[in-house]
Parts: sequence; structure tokens; C-alpha cells
Amino acid sequence: MRKIICINLGFVVPKNKQSEVESIFKVHVKWMKKFYSESNNGKKYLISAYITKATEFKDPTDPSKGKTNNLLFTLNEKFTSSESLERHNDHVKKNKYFSKFNKIKKKYATFRSANGKISYSIE
Repeated sequence: MRKIICINLGFVVPKNKQSEVESIFKVHVKWMKKFYSESNNGKKYLISAYITKATEFKDPTDPSKGKTNNLLFTLNEKFTSSESLERHNDHVKKNKYFSKFNKIKKKYATFRSANGKISYSIE
């Protein structure tokens, strides 16, 4: 059985900074699609990747209390092995946009897991 390993990042972004953050995510997604394409044997390394966006509620269990002025983003990447994650990190760091990605990560990412292992899964 493969030892699946994950990157999961959680960002809290003020609404007025949404375009700054989303522009970097779009570039990252474009690179991921090319780097993990079938012609590059991508399925050997990457199982799935997605980014989510949601409004932040003052109380998530009671949306009637209203919203904050923030958006919540998650970046989720699931790799086939630790080696695949290391390969990803080695290559992504070579991109021109990576310094901007690091900037938004340092500024807005409140949760960073770069070597997570799946403990529980409902498929």
C-alpha cells in the first residue's frame, strides 16, 4: 500500500486582498496542471489537488450571527509518497511565482501542514 502524504494550507484573507491571493493560486494551478499532466506521468506522483474558497462566518455553527470581512481558502494536495512530495517541492521552488506564493503563505496562511498523513478517510 502507498504511503499517501498531503499538503494542506489554510489561509485567512481579507476580502480586499482576494485578487492578490487568487492570482497566485491561478498561476500555481496552471503550473500543477502542466507538471502533473498525463504526458508527464503525473498520476504516478499526484493523487489529487484542489483549492477551496469560503466566506468566514463569525460563528460557523450559527451563520445568522453574520460574516467577517475575510475569505477562507484551503490548498489541498495529495501525493502518492513522501518522495513525490519532495519532488514537488524541489520543482515548485524553481518557478518565478514561488516567491510571491511564499509571501502570501507567510502573510495569510494560519495553518500549514506539509507532510500530513491521512488518519481517517470516508470514501
